[in-house]
Amino acid sequence: MKLSEQAIRILGELQEQKQLTVGQLEQEGYDQSMVNRAALELQGKNLVDITEDEESIYTLTEAGKQVRDKGSPEHRLLKRVKQGDKEISDLQDLQIDVALGKARERGWIKIRDGEVELLEPVEEALEEDVLKKRLEESRFKEEYSERGLVKEEFKIVRTLEITDEGRNLGLDDVEIEFNVESKAETPRTGKRHFYKDILGFAREKFVEMGFQEMSGDFVVPSLLNFDALYTAQDHPARDLHDTFFMKNPEKADLSEYGDKVEHIKETHEDGWTTGSSGWDYDWSEEEAAKNVLRTHTTAVSARRLHEIDLNEEELPKKLFIIGRNFRNETVDRTHLAGFIQLDGIVVGEDLNFKNLKAYLSEFFQKMGYSEFRLIPSYYPYTEMSTEVQVYDEEEDEWLGMGGAGLFRPEVVKPLLGFEATVLAWGLGVGRIAMKAAGIEDIRELYRNDIEILETTPKWRPQNVGDSV
Repeated sequence: MKLSEQAIRILGELQEQKQLTVGQLEQEGYDQSMVNRAALELQGKNLVDITEDEESIYTLTEAGKQVRDKGSPEHRLLKRVKQGDKEISDLQDLQIDVALGKARERGWIKIRDGEVELLEPVEEALEEDVLKKRLEESRFKEEYSERGLVKEEFKIVRTLEITDEGRNLGLDDVEIEFNVESKAETPRTGKRHFYKDILGFAREKFVEMGFQEMSGDFVVPSLLNFDALYTAQDHPARDLHDTFFMKNPEKADLSEYGDKVEHIKETHEDGWTTGSSGWDYDWSEEEAAKNVLRTHTTAVSARRLHEIDLNEEELPKKLFIIGRNFRNETVDRTHLAGFIQLDGIVVGEDLNFKNLKAYLSEFFQKMGYSEFRLIPSYYPYTEMSTEVQVYDEEEDEWLGMGGAGLFRPEVVKPLLGFEATVLAWGLGVGRIAMKAAGIEDIRELYRNDIEILETTPKWRPQNVGDSV
């Protein structure tokens, strides 16, 4: 006799146990679909009989889960009355109708002049919430379904019972039958790219710190990418040597930003009401409307500041984004036209530089760097401004990871519409990925070299300085 390898294995199990359900075989580690295919094959050879029965399964409803977690309304009522809350008006936070009904049904209480009084049999009921315990132990009664605490569902239980012929068949005499046309499971030999692994780990750490993730378009108006960040329109970073300007659509409609366009204009020209003297030039709305591929994710932070509405959102707000940016760079081993940046802001009223340092220190500690420092630097849109550095024990040197600071009033007030403190940072995570993979050429992050992918360990903080 010829049988598939799967059918032989299932027949072997049945020769030992005589009968088994599909569920029992699943618990032994067999795939359900494989068991069912093997069962039909064995049934066709008169080696197994298959029977199907309908079985009831009871599961807790949301109401049942509340009773399991918090206790039954009637038991909670007894405890409250015992503690002194006797007037029905004081017990409205309970499911009062259910609580009173069930307690009266069991002879535990009586109601007189709007007050609940405990009766003699109640002492034993107070010792233990029987309903809660039975739900915890999945010992259900029919009345629980009527009360809406459990729901009944039905499933088909398929039982395989070996026949006399199957019991007497010697497995050593069975030939294995191969079906070369059957579908085979594709081997799963791949793994997540180490760079995506690191980005995912960084994202997870900011979420753990209570931050919300932002998102934004790659194409943004110069207003967000430069002007809102108090970068003058004659700043060299805005020319074609650094920025990709869009041909289609060439310009954006700035009307969605309302009066804030005028406030940004006045801030550039004379400082508006920010206390600054501005850049002292004639600001051009036409220049601000030019679309660009965003050169930094800080453009997303700027848009998010514009969107904050204190009528709907409370401060402080903690926000971050990990996203791609684009600059017109000459591609070499340290530069690419596209790169990934981690940008973050914290918006509040009682924030200071210590808070900024604490957030960044906590993040880099989670990323596995034990030493961290901020050194003075300059950026057009922050004051004070710092460079973020971490210490690389392996190389015995400090590595620059990006910039940080407090957004200037010239950035905050025009975008938010009110004065606040905004902590901000823009970090490059490419260097961490290069260290993890032990590569010197940033282009290797995107080339999918099989040897690098296979030898680079899954990212964990201990990779820093140990496995890299």
